[in-house]
Amino acid sequence: MAINKLNELSGKEWIRFTRSWFYINAKSRTNDEIQHPAKYPEELVQEFVSFFTKSGEMVFDPFVGVGSTIVGCQQLSRYCIGIELNKDFVKIAEPRINAQFGKIIQGDCRRKILKIPDESVNFIITSPPYWDILKKKRGNSDSQHTERNEKGLSLYYSDKKNDLGNIDNYEVFIDELAKVFKMCKNKLKTGGYMVVVVQNFRNVDGSYMTLAWDLARKISEFTNFCGEKIWVQENKKLGIWGYPTTFISNIHHHYCLIFRKK
Repeated sequence: MAINKLNELSGKEWIRFTRSWFYINAKSRTNDEIQHPAKYPEELVQEFVSFFTKSGEMVFDPFVGVGSTIVGCQQLSRYCIGIELNKDFVKIAEPRINAQFGKIIQGDCRRKILKIPDESVNFIITSPPYWDILKKKRGNSDSQHTERNEKGLSLYYSDKKNDLGNIDNYEVFIDELAKVFKMCKNKLKTGGYMVVVVQNFRNVDGSYMTLAWDLARKISEFTNFCGEKIWVQENKKLGIWGYPTTFISNIHHHYCLIFRKK
């Protein structure tokens, strides 16, 4: 019988994971957690951590936000290190973290990643900024942007100059983001996997920005692209985009890009 060297799943569980799409509808967030404008669910973290690691192994997230990756890992007895630029998000994350299973480092990941030993991480999962799109309101109908603004919630990550989400030029943004993931690759053990959760989106001028595909090409220059799983959200509010003259899709899915260090 073959020995499962990657995870602790049964054969049936392994097969189920390899389906190229999955549904996860995020649960309601606490009043603190909702301050983060783009938090991903702990259930998504667990979907991938369960497949790409075994108990006790090390996970890393360079854009950890309010700690979702760490919380998801500690529920599975994995240790996770996360980096977050925004001090307010770190303060929200810290009470959620069990020190036995996680640690959050405050600062610019482009500097802090260097302190993590090379070849020390079993798995990386993260969701980086989707360029500066959170700072832009798109369309005239009701949207999440409008709702958050009316509730006095944060619309974007920060006003810091070193926040990647504040880079105006798209090509510069892609290059800077690729540099982060090149540093991340060095921290992975040989044979380890990295999952980057991103989304294509429509810009304010109506152009369609292929962030997921552009980033996949960039990261593929220095590590092996293995494919993607598509995370589908079926409970998001539908916007009346383009009606009644133009097709504009409601984008309710994300690309979970999977890479492997060889």
